[in-house]
Amino acid sequence: MDRIDLHIHTTASDGTDFPCAAAEKAARLGLRAIAVTDHDNASGVEEAIKRGRELGLEVIPGVELSTDWRGHKAHLLGYFIDAASPALAPALNWAVTEREERNAKMVALMQRDGFDISIPDLMEEFPGTVLGRPHMAEHLMRKGYVSSVKEAFNKYLADGMPYCLPKGRLELGRAIDCIKGSGGVAVLAHPLQYGHDEKTLLRFIDDAKLLGVSGLEAVYSEHSPEDEALVRRLAAERGLCITGGSDYHGTRKAGLEMGIGFGSMFAGYDLLEGLKKAAGKI
Repeated sequence: MDRIDLHIHTTASDGTDFPCAAAEKAARLGLRAIAVTDHDNASGVEEAIKRGRELGLEVIPGVELSTDWRGHKAHLLGYFIDAASPALAPALNWAVTEREERNAKMVALMQRDGFDISIPDLMEEFPGTVLGRPHMAEHLMRKGYVSSVKEAFNKYLADGMPYCLPKGRLELGRAIDCIKGSGGVAVLAHPLQYGHDEKTLLRFIDDAKLLGVSGLEAVYSEHSPEDEALVRRLAAERGLCITGGSDYHGTRKAGLEMGIGFGSMFAGYDLLEGLKKAAGKI
C-alpha cells in the first residue's frame, strides 16, 4: 500500500524543513502523497506543490487552524484549500494579527525580566516563518538562558509558565466556513488529544459534524492502536471520512518521521481517496 502523510509542518509555521525540502524528503522516503498543513498559514503550499510536481509527488494544499469549541482548544485541518481565496483570508488574517499581538506581549514580559530577546531579533534569526513559542525557546537556548528547547518550555513557555499568555482562537464554525468557502474540506485533527471525557468527545465530534466537518484524523503519531480503532469507529458511525498524518515538524519533534504512526504505522493512499470523495474531487 502506498504511504501518505497528510499532516506536515514546514518553516512557514513551526517546522524546520523548508516547504521544498519537505517535499524532497517525502519523495526520498517513498511517500506517494503529502499535505502541507502549517499552523494558521498557507504560504508554504505553492512552493511544496511546485517541488512535488518535479519529483512526481502529490502535494495537497492544506492548513491547520487553531479554533475554539465551547471554550476548548480544537485544531482544524483544511485540505484542498485555495490559499488565495478571499473566503479563507479572514481566518488567516485573524490568526496572524492575534499571533503577532501575543508574541509582542510575551517578548515584552521577558524583556521586563532582563532577557535579551526582541521581535526584530527573532525575525532575523528565523526569516520567512510565522513566529511562535518554539522560536522563542530556541532563541533562549542560543543565548544560554537554558540548555535545551525543552527546558525553555518547562521553565518559561509551556502553558501555565511565566511567559506563556493565553492564545486567542477562531470559533470552530467560522473556521469551517472559511475552509469550505475556499473550496476545501475540513477535518478534526487528532480528536483524542484534547483530554475530553467520553461524553464531551462525542459532543465535540457531533457538533463539528453539524458545523460542516467531513472527517476525523485517525492515523496519528500519538495514537495507540486502540486510539486509532476508536476514532475509526466514531467516524464510521457518523459517516465521516478518516485521514492520517504524522504531525511532522522536522527537528522540533525529535524522532518523529514523515509517514510514521503508532497505530497502522502508516497511512495508506486509500485514506486520501476517501478524503477526495468527501471533498468532491473524485
